[in-house]
Amino acid sequence: MSKPVIPSSSGHVWTPSQQQVLTFTGSNLVVGTPGSGKTALLLAQAEYLANHGHKVGLATFSFRSHQYLKAMATPSQAAIWNRLSTGTLRDLAIQQLHIAGQSFSFASNNQVREILRSLIPAQAFPGTLEDAEHILRTAKARAKKLPESDRYYPFVEAYKARLEELGLADRHDIIRRHVIGMRDGSVPPLPITHLLLDNVQDATELQLIWLQMHLAHGVTLKLTGDDDVTAFGQDGAQGPKAIETIESWGDITRFNLTETHRLAPSLVPAIEKVARQLRTRVAKTLDIAPAAKESPRAHAVLRVEVFPNAPAEHVFLAETCHELLAKLPQGKRTAGAGHQIGILTRTHFEAARITHALRRHGLNPASYARLIWEERTPQIILSLLYLMLGQGNNGHLHMVLLGFGVPATTVAALFRAGLRAEVWPASGFALPALPDESPTTLAILQQVRRAMRTSLQLLQAPPVPSGAPEAALTPRMIFKALVAELLPHLPQDEHPYALLATDMLLNLSGKLTDVLPRVRTETLPDMASPIVVAPVRETRNQQFGTVIIPYASAQHWPKPPSQLLGTDADHERRLLYLAITRSAGSLIFTRHQPEASPFVLELQQSLKQQSRKAA
Repeated sequence: MSKPVIPSSSGHVWTPSQQQVLTFTGSNLVVGTPGSGKTALLLAQAEYLANHGHKVGLATFSFRSHQYLKAMATPSQAAIWNRLSTGTLRDLAIQQLHIAGQSFSFASNNQVREILRSLIPAQAFPGTLEDAEHILRTAKARAKKLPESDRYYPFVEAYKARLEELGLADRHDIIRRHVIGMRDGSVPPLPITHLLLDNVQDATELQLIWLQMHLAHGVTLKLTGDDDVTAFGQDGAQGPKAIETIESWGDITRFNLTETHRLAPSLVPAIEKVARQLRTRVAKTLDIAPAAKESPRAHAVLRVEVFPNAPAEHVFLAETCHELLAKLPQGKRTAGAGHQIGILTRTHFEAARITHALRRHGLNPASYARLIWEERTPQIILSLLYLMLGQGNNGHLHMVLLGFGVPATTVAALFRAGLRAEVWPASGFALPALPDESPTTLAILQQVRRAMRTSLQLLQAPPVPSGAPEAALTPRMIFKALVAELLPHLPQDEHPYALLATDMLLNLSGKLTDVLPRVRTETLPDMASPIVVAPVRETRNQQFGTVIIPYASAQHWPKPPSQLLGTDADHERRLLYLAITRSAGSLIFTRHQPEASPFVLELQQSLKQQSRKAA
């Protein structure tokens, strides 16, 4: 292969270390620091190999990473995109399974969560939905079947049985089927000569076997990774072990990229110290690229802002976004010039909450948060609005009854006895007689009936004459009152979801009767926005001019331990390191709770020591 001379994404020529990677023809693993150009190198290699007649696969671990990789492509790389086999590992494996004649339906993340929600009470699972997701993913990401002696074996087996009953296969099943098929010859490997994969530190044990089998079939692997930013350690990602495993294969040459072209030199020593505190990691060096030392961001700062409450913190976030955008030239205020501001949260809910707050302050960020309407409690709130407006169906009524605390067996009995949402208001919200029910359940049912009947009466009340001493009750006010009736019946930890969902519905423009068809469309992100609000796990590969980390208190960073699974200090530190290394400039931490995150205190202390040494 002749030596390529390809300009980097920043317009500069590749460094000697990067050029070594580009010109290497065999399988290799690039271990590099954040901002060392790993992802840009993969794209350049994909372009070069495709233009020289090779069949190239460019894979990612998630759909969002794939979309971002495509957005990063230069015009010349975009021109050859259709000649590449691109997608997630799951997508690429599905293609080969279908070629081999295997048919199945893929279980989406939403479907998996619905199955787990039903299994949690049925299997007396002692943890939360999030606990169940972590346990399931870790178990199914293993190379071998979970032993029967494992505490969660019955739960995992019940999940697998439910998938089979529904004719579904999840992402772990798909990779496993492809591995088995390649072993027995029933399913071909990918029809490519080269497979390129970024963030290999997030590979599971099963995915590593899938990669190794392609290597054994003659596919050249081009892999990059940095175990310091492992984002899915609680879901089976191998982290440092992935890099060690790949090196043990023997046919892989490792390259190290030590220079960061992204991080602000003034912050590098403190940022590097965060990673050095990890108990397990692949040893690596973090150096500052010479050009970065002379750049305008060489003296970027770390700011910590504290507020009396969450609304005040949200106002600051909005004002800071407006200020940062106002300083940009007009042509750089779009996503085409790169996302300028990244507001990175620890959880999906926090990202959804901040997205809503920014929209109320006139901004429209691209939100990577999971839509809250996929969660059970917001679905109950939305169903309550459907019923109040007379647009509900049996599914909505079912959700609302469960939300009020009516036992599932009672709800089923009501529908068997003839309860129907479509005719329920016309009957005066009458409920079928259930003589065998407990007094507590009957009291709840009567409360539901009174609440719905009162809301309908208020909605149908004649308008209050202008100039009357009492203002008319609006549909939004009536809906708030309904939610207030429901709220005491929901688990305390679900109240934030209920309140956010209610506020989002109440703040949509237009009449409430017009809101329902627009709920999901109005919450879709504007991907042309220069602002991104995202859970940190969704930001691999990404870079922002400024990173803001809100809710940076001891109550959020690290995330409070699960009562079932405890906490993994290394995992929390890796997520924080992933967040702060997305910034090409300053870091801003905000919080409205008095106790600071120990991670933030650590960064501040490191910068103070650095300042004293410089003095």
